[in-house]
Amino acid sequence: MISTNLDFKGKKYDLRFTAEVLFSLYDKFGVTDDIIRATHIFEPTNEGWANCCWLAARMAQQGELIARYMGHEPRAMLEAEELRTCATPHDATQLRAVVRAALEQGFRREIEDDGEPEEINLILQEREATKKAIAQGVSELCSWLERLRSSTTAPETPSA
Repeated sequence: MISTNLDFKGKKYDLRFTAEVLFSLYDKFGVTDDIIRATHIFEPTNEGWANCCWLAARMAQQGELIARYMGHEPRAMLEAEELRTCATPHDATQLRAVVRAALEQGFRREIEDDGEPEEINLILQEREATKKAIAQGVSELCSWLERLRSSTTAPETPSA
């Protein structure tokens, strides 16, 4: 898993968007599809700022717990209230960028190319085949209608 570092008040915090953080988001906001829209974390509002600080603190706590699990010395946990009250506007811009990067890295999948062919989307493949069949049917229908029209109309005679 790739980490994202936040520099805040002279300290570095390792933000980790883990499954624990994801399920905490689901529980807190009651949504499982569009967490950015549900949390408003990137909106310039008090609610958005509070939620962004909560999420950043939650990810920093996970980063610290992972470091402790790996045998590193314990450090102080970052608290959401500290972010909300002590961050400058510049810090807020940096924090939102780091949170966005941590979300992207948390959802990223590392796929190794093992020589297997790419996965085929059968639904998309079926839709494309249906579109081609419809287009071919329309073309044949137009051709048939043109032949029918030309066989039922009287030939033009040159006028004298």
